[in-house]
Amino acid sequence: MIRKSILLAVPALVLAACGGSAPDSTPETDAATAAAPEARKVTTLTASTAPFDHYFTVQGNVETDRLAQVFPMTQGTVLRLRVEEGQSVRKGQVLLELDNDAVARNQDELETRLELGKDVLARQERLWEQGIGTEVQLLEARTNVKALEESIAAFSEQVDLGKVTAPFTGTVDRIFAKEGEMASPGRPVARVLDLADMYVRAKVSDHYVGQVTQGQRVEIVVGGRDTLVSEIARVGQYIEPANRTFEIVVPVPEGGDLLPNEFAAMRINDLHLDSAISLPSGLILQDRQGRDFVYVIEGGKAVRKPVTVGMAANNRVLIEAGVTDGMSVIDRGAGQVVEGEAVQILR
Repeated sequence: MIRKSILLAVPALVLAACGGSAPDSTPETDAATAAAPEARKVTTLTASTAPFDHYFTVQGNVETDRLAQVFPMTQGTVLRLRVEEGQSVRKGQVLLELDNDAVARNQDELETRLELGKDVLARQERLWEQGIGTEVQLLEARTNVKALEESIAAFSEQVDLGKVTAPFTGTVDRIFAKEGEMASPGRPVARVLDLADMYVRAKVSDHYVGQVTQGQRVEIVVGGRDTLVSEIARVGQYIEPANRTFEIVVPVPEGGDLLPNEFAAMRINDLHLDSAISLPSGLILQDRQGRDFVYVIEGGKAVRKPVTVGMAANNRVLIEAGVTDGMSVIDRGAGQVVEGEAVQILR
């Protein structure tokens, strides 16, 4: 009985070892499957050539050579203001008049005396021709007329000095004098300026000597206003030893709507390339030795590419070597991949 049971159990063991219910995997295949990493998902961009510009910025001051404080040439009471603040004026136009009534009255008196003196001179000349008058009387009459004419000319100048005029065509920016107040040569009575010919003057570090030239493109930026495009008109030929800077002058374009003594930032184009490769700054990685590199995709894997970088502008970096046109550079995920890792590009 016992022997029969053992014989019946043997086929069952054989069936268990060889039967169709055995699993498809083994511990070895399970371990290999678990060790296979999943491809890292990344996005890429294709390197391509495009124009590249770099700018550096300096701070400048808006100036004009045609700004004048106007002073009277003589002392007197302000009799009349002939213009208003903000008014356009021509060169020589009267801005205000000083009270020169006393001078004018003296001039009128002298002109009356001159007419009488001329009559006396004419009479003495007739008498001299008739042989009646004396030479002394004739000379005295001539001397008197000449002296009166010179005095009138001097008084005329004084009357003209009482008229304060514009030194050039422009705009009356300020009137300091008031009617009835005393004006004197030591105190300005008005300010006239011309906004047609303004410029920005700035100091530039001597680091840029040779990179800044006459005719170079410049963008003038004043907060809250449109950017103005101009060119460098003059480059200084002297470096200030105290701060190691040289001077540049940039004209303000017509319609620039800037005011004297405003601060203005100037962006100077010191590098222009018609065709270059640049990448977003965030894609440039560094190894422990500080060497720059990017990850590109080759054969479905991440490959480290050493790069030589140049200037940066607008959050992009100029690539001088290491990346060529058409390369697929890893964008999102670049900071997580490792050399040789399988990657999957997300579309």
